[in-house]
Amino acid sequence: MVCHENRSGPGNFCQCLSYGNNLLDLAQIEKLPGNMAWVFFPALWISFEKLHYEWDLEWPWLTMGNVFAAYPEIVQWYEYTGVFGGSLWVLTVNLLLYFWIKHRSLLRGIQALALLIVPIIFSVYLYNSYQPEGKEVPVLILQPDIDPWTEKFDRSNEESMRDLLDMAETYADSVKLIIAPETALSRTIDKNKITHKAFYRIWRDFQARHPLPDWLIGASLYRFLDQTDSIPLSANRTSGGRWYQLYNSALYFSRTDKPQMYHKKLLVVGAEKMPFHKYLSPIIGDVVLDLGGTTGTHTPSPEPVVFTSSDGKIKTAPVICYESVFGDYVRKYVLKGANLLAVITNDGWWKKTGGYRQHFHYARLRSIENRRDLVRSANTGRSGHINQRGDVTASLEFGKRGVLLVKPKLNERITFYARYGDYIARIAVFVALILLVYALGKKRTRL
Repeated sequence: MVCHENRSGPGNFCQCLSYGNNLLDLAQIEKLPGNMAWVFFPALWISFEKLHYEWDLEWPWLTMGNVFAAYPEIVQWYEYTGVFGGSLWVLTVNLLLYFWIKHRSLLRGIQALALLIVPIIFSVYLYNSYQPEGKEVPVLILQPDIDPWTEKFDRSNEESMRDLLDMAETYADSVKLIIAPETALSRTIDKNKITHKAFYRIWRDFQARHPLPDWLIGASLYRFLDQTDSIPLSANRTSGGRWYQLYNSALYFSRTDKPQMYHKKLLVVGAEKMPFHKYLSPIIGDVVLDLGGTTGTHTPSPEPVVFTSSDGKIKTAPVICYESVFGDYVRKYVLKGANLLAVITNDGWWKKTGGYRQHFHYARLRSIENRRDLVRSANTGRSGHINQRGDVTASLEFGKRGVLLVKPKLNERITFYARYGDYIARIAVFVALILLVYALGKKRTRL
């Protein structure tokens, strides 16, 4: 779609307007009576966008509201609407411009201009008046810059852990939390034997010298199924016939004996899961793409998990990679008590393309929607800290090895969007279905 090139911004907004005007004629929505047609078009479009969050081939990059991610100053009102508010904004301005051009209606032109400008003015006001809330906490972000194609998955977990500890050594006594990327521990680990592994003992030795910080770190886990277990669709099978499950996980190490654990719920199509697995697996087998990581069908978590720090003050949402594009999912962490968003990712498989830049910017929308500071650790970049207004206060660019010492604030306030989620999309689906049934029923009556 023309709205989603390698950059987000006003240029894409204009392209969306032009593209939408063409679709108005193609859809021939004027066949619906009165104003129903002009309600049906945006409702149908937003319903289509919502579909891409819900089915097995989900791809939220298609949502038009994402195009403003690099310009958070003009969409501060996303704390009330989420990205579907941005889609509705584009579509409504689109319709008014269409009326203006087609009917040469000065009134519609004035309305389009007002609808374009007023939300921006309101957003700038919110941006300038909003002050990030909460108590500051020192956090260290690690970016090891290990190439996932040629190096990362050839290293032992012990080697990876020592590398991360060396990076953190200088700051370990002055921070409360240290964050390492997705699958930083890349060799698969038995999820029931984490504390027995050598890499964990290495961390424990470090923790004895530096007891202050907790650690959030990505890992690849597995679990063998017992003969008495039922075999889920997400299970894989060894060459010897034994069934096992794979997990893309976040681990939280603290002074307690047992690590906290979360398994990525929203899995990347083709790389971590097969779409329509129940129907396609008997035909083509368990086919997944190798994108520089652990390959195989992964098992998702049933729900978000919030990690709690040793002192109980930091409540971290462990958002793994692709999940950061799903606003309605991220806000569920907030409803479960998260006062800090932490994205861990491995964007190295994108290499130096627009993909990793877009992925970083989309995280800024999550900060605005929930008014939460966000810390982001990416294996090869871009890592950084994003405040509650969507500002990038510190970052490490792609391909750079280093650490960031940042001080996010722990906000407890629940925004309107965090409470109600994608209500605009739900209303759009309802309206589209009602109008579709009406149109089909009217056509049948005429027959």
